[in-house]
Amino acid sequence: MKTLTAKRVIKSGFTNFFRNIWVSIAATSMVVITLFIISTIIILYALAVLSINNSKDKVGVVTAYFTDTTTDKEMANIKAEVEALPDVKQVDFVSNTEAERRFLEIHKNDPTWIQSLAEFDKPVPASLSIKANDLNNYSSIYTTLKSSRFSPYFQKVSDTQIVIDKLRRIIDFITKFGAVLAAIFMVVTIMVTFNTIRLTIYNRKDEVEIMRLVGATNWYIRWPFIIEGIMYAVFATLVTSLLIFGLLYLLSSRIEQFLSLNSLGTSLINALFWQILLVNVVASIGLSVVASTIAIRRYLRI
Repeated sequence: MKTLTAKRVIKSGFTNFFRNIWVSIAATSMVVITLFIISTIIILYALAVLSINNSKDKVGVVTAYFTDTTTDKEMANIKAEVEALPDVKQVDFVSNTEAERRFLEIHKNDPTWIQSLAEFDKPVPASLSIKANDLNNYSSIYTTLKSSRFSPYFQKVSDTQIVIDKLRRIIDFITKFGAVLAAIFMVVTIMVTFNTIRLTIYNRKDEVEIMRLVGATNWYIRWPFIIEGIMYAVFATLVTSLLIFGLLYLLSSRIEQFLSLNSLGTSLINALFWQILLVNVVASIGLSVVASTIAIRRYLRI
């Protein structure tokens, strides 16, 4: 396509967009709603995953408490044996003394707890905090620690697998529900854009016939409508990006504090915004081009 022709086609696309401004605003609004829903789903999914990973990295999900009769040598041997398990990433040993110190620090303002602590020889047992290589490995580690091999040394083995399972269900729900919701609004967006382009074609049918008569190529006729659809996408992406950036700017610090995301290494805006922007650009332009192409093929018959 020659430069002059390209300029004319682009100008025609802009003219179509602003000629029917209220129709264009309606079509753009539907794309904005779709992109906003997609962006929200991405944010919720990312926060859920970050929360799980943050919890996995900061605390020992499986905690095994030694019996009072377990000797220091046996504790050291058990620790080395647990570290050798294939699914284990890290094992932290907490002695009786350290466990008692932590307990007193937590309950320093509660004299009842401190008084009751003094009545026992070893009030807080030594323990192992075990981190797995992957979230899926915790159940097997828990089963191993509860086996007959380790049961003589551990009085209790506790974990937060139930919490992880709930978080996984939340992620699955967000993913499935979000995918369905996004799919619905994608279809709606395609239909709105399709009808908008169809209306534009109908309003310009005489002009299109004249262009055909004077020898305009099929693509010369098609491109203004495609550009009009792309403009819906561009404006919708701009509006949605401003909304998402504003929400992240206002809420990111509170979200980071609430979910303890200090280990993220960067701000929530930097971690999510540019990825969301890229998804929005691809999704919006893709939807608009698809809708425009369908309308052109069906109603221009070229």
